[in-house]
Amino acid sequence: MELPPGIINTCPADTLAPPASHLFFTLINTLLASQCALGPEGRYPPDYGNALHDGDEFDFIIVGSGSAGAVVANRLSQVKDWKVLLLEAGSYPSAISEIPQLYYSLQHTPEDWQPQMEPSKTCCLGLKDKKCLFPRGKVLGGSSTLNAMLYVRGNSKDYNGWAEAGNIGWDYESVLKQYNKFEGCQDPNCPLLYGKNGELELTRYKYQEPMRDILEDAYKELGYYQEFSEEKPIGLWDHFVSINKGTRFSTAKSFIERIKDRKNLYVALNAQVSKLIVNKLDKTVLGVELKINETTLKIKAKKEVILSAGTVNSPQILMNSGIGPKDHLDSLGIDRVTNLRVGENLQNHVTFALVINIDKSVVKSKSSSDKLDDTYQYFMHKNGPLSTVGLLNFVGFINTRNSSIFPDLQLFHIVIGSNDPHSLSAIQHSLNFPDELLKIFQEHNKHNSILLLTATVINPKSRGKILLRSTDPFDKPMIFPNYLSDENNEDLELLLTGIKLLKKLLHTKPFTEYKARLVEYTLPNCKEYDFDTDEFWRCAIRNVGNHLSHLVGTCKMGPEDDPSAVVDPRLRVHGIKGVRVIDGSVMPTITSGNTNAPIIMIGEKGAELIKEDWLGYVRDES
Repeated sequence: MELPPGIINTCPADTLAPPASHLFFTLINTLLASQCALGPEGRYPPDYGNALHDGDEFDFIIVGSGSAGAVVANRLSQVKDWKVLLLEAGSYPSAISEIPQLYYSLQHTPEDWQPQMEPSKTCCLGLKDKKCLFPRGKVLGGSSTLNAMLYVRGNSKDYNGWAEAGNIGWDYESVLKQYNKFEGCQDPNCPLLYGKNGELELTRYKYQEPMRDILEDAYKELGYYQEFSEEKPIGLWDHFVSINKGTRFSTAKSFIERIKDRKNLYVALNAQVSKLIVNKLDKTVLGVELKINETTLKIKAKKEVILSAGTVNSPQILMNSGIGPKDHLDSLGIDRVTNLRVGENLQNHVTFALVINIDKSVVKSKSSSDKLDDTYQYFMHKNGPLSTVGLLNFVGFINTRNSSIFPDLQLFHIVIGSNDPHSLSAIQHSLNFPDELLKIFQEHNKHNSILLLTATVINPKSRGKILLRSTDPFDKPMIFPNYLSDENNEDLELLLTGIKLLKKLLHTKPFTEYKARLVEYTLPNCKEYDFDTDEFWRCAIRNVGNHLSHLVGTCKMGPEDDPSAVVDPRLRVHGIKGVRVIDGSVMPTITSGNTNAPIIMIGEKGAELIKEDWLGYVRDES
C-alpha cells in the first residue's frame, strides 16, 4: 500500500505488512478526512464575485458578513421578492477557525484585517511599538469567526440606558424579543440563554481541571461567589459559548450556511467596498463602489445599502463617501455631503492581568503523547480540550463598591499548565507584550502553572476616535484608542481596585494550599516605583494594560436632536436616504460584557426595522 503524499515511512518493512498496514492507513485516511470535513467546501453559498458586473442592481446591498451582517442577509433574503447581495472583503472560514482552542492562531492571518492602533499617551506605553493590537475578522462571519466565542447578552441597565437617551424600541424588554428569536425561544418568559433550538446554538461548558473549583472556593471565602442571573447580573458562572458539537458556531455557520441554496441571496467574496455612490443633490445613496479581483465596479441598490462592516470599516466607508466630521473631511479635500460625527465615540473594554505562580498540580501536565491523544480525540470525536476555550469560560461580574445589582468589573481567569511556552507565546503574540516580559513569564512557567487573573472595566468612561489616514479608500484608517484618558481617571482607578480585589484571592485558603504567588516583573517605564505599590500598578496599567477587542460606538445611534448621533433609532444615517448602519458601531454605550451577542441582536433588530419600513410589517418566509 502506498503512503499518502508527504508521509514518509521510517519503519522496518515488515512493520506495515498486511493486514496491519491496512488498519494503519485506514486510521490515517480517517484522520485526514476528519480534518477536511472542517473546511468550507460545499458548506456555504457559492462565490458570486466573478459573476458581478458593473452596473448590476440588487434590492439590498449588505456590506460585511460579520456578527450583524450575516443575520441581516438571512432575514432580508427570507422575502423571496427581494434580491440581496452580501459583500465580504475576505473569503470562506478556514478549517483552523473551526477548532475552538486555536482561536489565538487566527490573529495575524489573512482572516484578520490586522488593523493598526496609533500610539497613545495614556495607554499601551510598554507594549511593542507602544501599540495595542486587536484582531478583526476579514472572513465570512467576520469577527464571530475568530473571537473567543463567549456569549454575553449584557444586562437591562445597558439597553434601558440606550432607550432613556432617546433610542425608542431599544429598551431591555424590546431587545429580549430579538435575542429569543435567534436563541430559539418562543415563550416570552424564556429562561436566560435558552439557546438550544435556535439558529445560534450555544454550549455551556464547565472547565474540568482542579483550578475551576479552587477559584470557586476562593471567591466563596471572599464573599463574592453567587450564581449569575438575569435578574441580578452579578456573580460567577460557567459561560455559554458559541460552540456546538465541538466546533465554532460563527454567524457564517448559524445564519449563512443553512440558507446556502436560497436563490435570491448572492454572496460575493474578496469584495472590498471603497465608498457609497451618493446623489449629492437629494442626498440619496444609490449603491456602492467596490474592488474585486483588482477590478473596480459600481453596483446599484434599488432600496438600501446596509453597512455592516464593523466599528472600523463602517465609519471609514462613510467618511470616504463624504459623510463625516466637517473639519476632518475638509482637511483631506474630500467632497463633503453632510457633517456628522462619524468615527467618534469609540469605546472598548480595557483590562489588566495579574500573573500568578501556582502549583503545577492545578492543571494536568501534558506530555507529547497526551497532546497527540487530545488531537486524536478532537479529529475523531470533536471533543477534548481542543473543543473548548478552556478556563476562559469561568467568568465573573463584580460590583466593587457593592452599590448596585449591576457590575462594574468583569473578571477572567486563564490557566496555563507548567512548561507550556507555546501558550504563553500565543498570548504574547495577541497582546503585543515585549519579549523581556515573555521571558520572565516563561521562566516562572518552567516548574509552575501560570494563572492570569484579569480585571476588565465594562462601562469605560474614556472615548477614542477613528480618522482617515489618507484619501486612498483602501488605506488603513487611524485608530486612536485613548484608553484610560477620561478626565477623572475613573477607568484607571477602577482597574486598580480590580487588582486589589484579585490579590485578595492569594490569601484565601484554597490559593495558599496551592502555593500561589504573585509574579514580580520589571517594567522599564515603571522602575522608579516599588513593586506592588499603588503607584507601580497605575504605571503598569498604562504600560501593559490591554483590551478585549470589543470596539464599538463609532456610528452612534441617537435621536435627531443628539448632535453626536450618526444614525437614528431605526439605524438610518441622519440626513441621508438609502443607507443604514447595522453593526456594533451604532452602540451609544458599550454593553456590560463580551459584545458578540449584542451585535447579533443588533443585526436581528435592524433587519426587522427594514422589513417594517418596506413591507409595513415583519414578514418571515422560509
